[in-house]
Amino acid sequence: MRIYKICGVIVFVMISVSLQAQTEIAKELKADINRYAGMFYTRSLDKMPKDTPPPAGKKPFYINHYGCPGAYYLDKPEYYTDTYAIFAKADSLGKLTKLGQDVFRRIRLLCEDAKGRYGELTAKGAQQSRAHVKQLVERFPDMFTAKGYYSVRSIVENRCILTMQEGLLQLSAMQQPLTARSRVSYQEKPFMDPEDPLLISQRLDSLTKVRYARFCHLNSDDGRLMGALFNDQNYVITYIDPDELTKQLYILASDVQHTDIAGIVTLYDIFTPQELHRLWRRQNAWHYINYGGCTLNGGYQAYLQRALLRNMMHMGDSVMKRYNPLMHLRYTNAHAVMSLACLMDLDGYGLHTANLDSLEAYGWANYRIAPLGGSIEMIHYRSERGDPDVLVKVLLNGHEAQLPIESDCAPYYHWNDVKRYYLRKLYRYENHRFNTNTKKQ
Repeated sequence: MRIYKICGVIVFVMISVSLQAQTEIAKELKADINRYAGMFYTRSLDKMPKDTPPPAGKKPFYINHYGCPGAYYLDKPEYYTDTYAIFAKADSLGKLTKLGQDVFRRIRLLCEDAKGRYGELTAKGAQQSRAHVKQLVERFPDMFTAKGYYSVRSIVENRCILTMQEGLLQLSAMQQPLTARSRVSYQEKPFMDPEDPLLISQRLDSLTKVRYARFCHLNSDDGRLMGALFNDQNYVITYIDPDELTKQLYILASDVQHTDIAGIVTLYDIFTPQELHRLWRRQNAWHYINYGGCTLNGGYQAYLQRALLRNMMHMGDSVMKRYNPLMHLRYTNAHAVMSLACLMDLDGYGLHTANLDSLEAYGWANYRIAPLGGSIEMIHYRSERGDPDVLVKVLLNGHEAQLPIESDCAPYYHWNDVKRYYLRKLYRYENHRFNTNTKKQ
């Protein structure tokens, strides 16, 4: 009887935690409708997060930063042009409702604003990058001295380069004299934005495709929207792909927040809250499948960033005997930051499940992990040069993150424990991969 009671208590606690996580996400989405954009959500930098004071005598001496670009115009012209063409044709044939005509007007404004700027950082994105670096300088003043050195690098991608440049300009405006070096090179790609044909080929295997398609079907309801935009449902049936058009409108609606016309135009109002939630759930599940620990496709997609994590461990050891502060500012794509957060299992985002319906219950939300302007910083602390007990803490989007490692001073962790945990994790994966390939031969 005692065992049954204990099991009942455990189940009750698990259900309570799940309901709390779902409630928190529902509140967050209601509080800021732009969070429905998921990874296109623009990270807010209005308030300086509070830091837990480090153990006595410990000061930061090295920051290893990986960030993704700030707000930018959609990088594929067809996001704009294809949607515009659909509405232009329907308008020419008199098939748009009054709302449809107004939506066409808004789409035209978005197309005009983005023309010739595809993939470029917006003014808001530039401000984000500057605000982020400004926060770092003000938050960790011990790191920013005349003796400090700053290594700034980016992958060869327009929005990442522009984000890097804005950050470097902000740094140079606040720190004089400044000793820094910036670099943009394809040599950065193998560890900052790698490709792995094997892992990529496993992302959407037959089982995963079927399960995701079913999940999308259960989270689709575009009939009301099509009826609100078009006055001839036979025209919709014959010439429109409702699911694809709904998705295109959702993407455009998500991108409005990045632009200068955000206060003039919106597209979120054409959706009901329930429709937006279902669209976000589909996007959230897609990101989990591709970059998280989804067990439908094996649960290893986050290991695409294993070279990045290994480099972090290597750099942490290599700077131990430096006299002066060092900062590495690295800029890569948002999906790399998301995979790294999942691989490191920051705040439990290394979640492994095959149940796509359970992501909200576990608190796995893409806008929390890798919004535009998002970042991961590993900050190393010591009392003096040669300190045998270096501590680290990790910031995920500016907030102190919980690592899956025991610590007597969390959110600070002993470097040797961190290094041992992650190197063993990477070794286990490489061993699994080697044994799997050996069996196939």
